[in-house]
Amino acid sequence: MSKNPLEPLTGVVTAALGLGLFGLGAVAFTRLVELILKPVCFTAPSWPYGAESAGLAPGTVLDDVSRVRLCVEDPTPWHHALGFLSDLPTPVAQLGGLLLLSRLLGRAARHGAHTAGTAEDLRGLGHYLVLAMPGAALTESIARSTLVHWAVTYDAGWGLFFGNWHVPWWAVLTGIGLLSLARITHIGAAMRTELEATV
Repeated sequence: MSKNPLEPLTGVVTAALGLGLFGLGAVAFTRLVELILKPVCFTAPSWPYGAESAGLAPGTVLDDVSRVRLCVEDPTPWHHALGFLSDLPTPVAQLGGLLLLSRLLGRAARHGAHTAGTAEDLRGLGHYLVLAMPGAALTESIARSTLVHWAVTYDAGWGLFFGNWHVPWWAVLTGIGLLSLARITHIGAAMRTELEATV
């Protein structure tokens, strides 16, 4: 039987982190090869036309009408960069969260769950989830909206940006919960220190 009171969570997080890093590396490599060798394709969330290609800038073709997938056939380096930024920030941020969780669990297993260090790690993970996950989604939304604005001849409007931004509320609420748990853990650690001093 394991002496780590945080098992099996520590093992699951470590395995998920390893698989995630491998998967992210494979996807990033594949995406880079696609971006270099193929046209930059992206989804436009709203399309004011039917199946015709009206309103498209020269060099842009309508790829799929059901999802309105547009492709820039002769992309510039900016198109490549925006294509990369339209897909990758969220998986990278999720892996960053897993890395922080793994670090938190490792330190809690070594030093104890009811310590000031654990409270600090919980607070750091909470702030990360509240800020980094919506920030990653915001980055993807800006990249997608910019790609659409560059690929069409009509005014797509700024409403497109808000249609593209899917705020990860699960991360925000979980982060707020972790911030509260960090405060509780900090109070418990202070009480534990006081009790140890009096005994």
